[in-house]
Amino acid sequence: MNLNQRISGYGRKLTRSEQRLIEELQTRYPQGLLESATSLAKKVGTSASTVVRLLAKLGYPSYAEAQLEARSEVTARLASPATRADAVIVDDASVRTCLANALLHDQHNLSSTFAAIDPVAFEATVRLLVQRKARVHVLGHRHAAAIAGHLALHLNLCLPEVRPLAGTAALPLEDQLLWIGENDVLLAVTFRRHSLATARAAAYFRERGAKVIVITDSPSAAAAASADHLMLVRTSSASPFDSYTAAFSLCNALVTAVVQRRKKDLGAALERGDALWEQHWNDAAAPAGRARKPD
Repeated sequence: MNLNQRISGYGRKLTRSEQRLIEELQTRYPQGLLESATSLAKKVGTSASTVVRLLAKLGYPSYAEAQLEARSEVTARLASPATRADAVIVDDASVRTCLANALLHDQHNLSSTFAAIDPVAFEATVRLLVQRKARVHVLGHRHAAAIAGHLALHLNLCLPEVRPLAGTAALPLEDQLLWIGENDVLLAVTFRRHSLATARAAAYFRERGAKVIVITDSPSAAAAASADHLMLVRTSSASPFDSYTAAFSLCNALVTAVVQRRKKDLGAALERGDALWEQHWNDAAAPAGRARKPD
């Protein structure tokens, strides 16, 4: 629950000082909570301890937790790192404070993301990935590229038809979509600023009768309109740049679920993978001009 929800659900009597604080907080939410407790208290003629006690009554474990919520709300509303910088950069932040704030944000991102997941929709997503004839295409641009790469790498160890989608000079993205059909599944990852190419690819997969799974930070992302299954992650951060900790964790959960459904085939696939890597490193270590003889 955010501050306004906590206030509306609080049924106990408030003191006059607390009522003034409530009015101030609601009028200036979320920016008002970014101030120190002392500064906020001065605005309504009360003490910093009253501010902390009121927030404790509303269910916040600490003033830092309340500020974390406010900072998350501010950064969620601002589109670019430049506009978010003023909201998250403070003059007196120590290294310890930076560590604590990063941890608090990521804990909040993780708990919010996983609390919002519909287990039925998640199960349906996994079924799409492991169906017998499925070809799984993984796409992500800019900030999403690292997460798409993480997914493609690990799903390829579990499934026989996993294809990273990344345009090259030799084979542009549009040409890689030439043979998309009903047996294809697109696993698209997109974060603000959302890639137009990802949205167009998702729409094309949908037009061709393929299935589309989208992992994103906003239900209003253009690619979300083409999704059969949509998974939302929080990316709030203590810095001007979004955090993708929750996104990686959600992807780990997807891979884990796929592993459970492919465990009969996984052992043999991993053994083949180990053999290929052993061959690769043995060949790489052989002196020049003396290639290792095949076993």
